[in-house]
Amino acid sequence: MKVTILSKELIAPSSPTPCNLKTYKFSFIDQQIPPYYIPVILYYSHDESTTTTQREITTKLKTSLSKTLTHYYPLAGRLAKNKNTVDCTDQGVEFLVAQVESSLLDVIKSPVIEYLNKLVKVDSSHVDDQLVIQVNLFDCGGIVVGVSMSHRIGDACSISSFVSHWFTLAKGSETQTPIHGPVLDSAVLFPPVESCEFGRNPKDLTVVRFKNLVTKRFVFSSLAINKLKHEAVKDHDMNPTRVEVLTAFIWKCGTTALGDCKVSVAFNSINLRRKMEPMLQDHQLGNLFQMSSAEAERTASMATRVVKLRDSFNKIDSAYVKSLMSKKGFEIARGNFREIRKFMIQEGVGVFRFASWCRFAFNEGDFGWGKPVWVSCADFADENAVIFVDSLKDDGIEAWVVMNEDNMQKFENNAELQEFVTSSIIV
Repeated sequence: MKVTILSKELIAPSSPTPCNLKTYKFSFIDQQIPPYYIPVILYYSHDESTTTTQREITTKLKTSLSKTLTHYYPLAGRLAKNKNTVDCTDQGVEFLVAQVESSLLDVIKSPVIEYLNKLVKVDSSHVDDQLVIQVNLFDCGGIVVGVSMSHRIGDACSISSFVSHWFTLAKGSETQTPIHGPVLDSAVLFPPVESCEFGRNPKDLTVVRFKNLVTKRFVFSSLAINKLKHEAVKDHDMNPTRVEVLTAFIWKCGTTALGDCKVSVAFNSINLRRKMEPMLQDHQLGNLFQMSSAEAERTASMATRVVKLRDSFNKIDSAYVKSLMSKKGFEIARGNFREIRKFMIQEGVGVFRFASWCRFAFNEGDFGWGKPVWVSCADFADENAVIFVDSLKDDGIEAWVVMNEDNMQKFENNAELQEFVTSSIIV
């Protein structure tokens, strides 16, 4: 698949950022996040009933992005030298337009990670830009929008909120449905610590780049997930969620694939917005999450894992959030992230990291060409990492799994896994 960059420009906010808002502070949770991009790709097939051209759509996306940035002004800034703030001087968001010599349907039917990486910025060697957009024009008439946001400034929920805001303006539907601008006070909730720069302390390095990693997508239909629920609740009085039961299942199969670990730990990103009192809205910008941790022996059953996961999820509650907002909040958050590294360096312990993008607004991202026909992530080369994305066909889930090449082969050949996987596609 040949991808040719046609143009590259900076899109600035349509109105200048006021002088009193020129510095955006990271919260103490933001400060501890590794400097890399979170890539999200949204795919749109050509609407034969519309006369709107790809060029017109691209212009509309640029104009609406400029308007959106007046509200999300930190995204048009650059990371300051101290790495703890963003200089909001309206430098603009890098906006690339690319021509793709391929059919959109071919990409969706047989996704290849090297090709998906061409549709969105994944290079995190220099993460000074807070946001990069790439609009890909396919020969078949389809359009793919790649969105990369710096993880320092926001989590997946933040990206979802931004995309929803941007596309609502692009479609021109804000007159029928009022849209909420972002809330930009995460640093007030979790005050930053002076002279705290990620990576200065080796114990902060919870993300390690590995070689010989393979990324694969495993699709679980709603029927398969319901069957897994039935298996998990045998002789147990509980009603696990889709994410709980699928996390337990992949955790179990993944532990088997590792082979040499007697114990494994499942870390899950927990959205703090839903845990606060009063509850925060999704348009709160920032990294508002903490990692829950559940530990289980290699032979632990599905039911045992579901119980342990739910118990770990429940520990990240309103009381926990209140402790984060106390004077000891920074140390609590730092200890939460360092726990991952503590297990990673222990022999005989397998570490899995899960993040769910389910129920976010990505699948609703309509900029005038209808809702996306597919939503995917791209390269996130972290060993034993799993991202859940809603399937667009039913109430199923696509699990994007990254493992060492040898372990991945054992994982995908697991007979129990294959019993429930609707399809697994090498990417």
